[in-house]
Amino acid sequence: MLASLFLIIGVVFFTLVLKAFFSREIRARGWGFSTRIHCRDSEPVSYWVTFVSYLVIAVWTTLFGLMAAFGRSF
Repeated sequence: MLASLFLIIGVVFFTLVLKAFFSREIRARGWGFSTRIHCRDSEPVSYWVTFVSYLVIAVWTTLFGLMAAFGRSF
């Protein structure tokens, strides 16, 4: 159960990263319930900080999901 949850979260963040890479825009949460869209051309710092953050989350959640699925620890 925990493994599938981590893997689903990893897939969601990988799709956000791939969509952002090809479209040059990334969706990010603002304060509260608002959603911001950062463009690579007009807001490069915000775009790349969000992009790297999402990529780190995607890698770690996928790694934790695989570790939980196969019962391994590093």
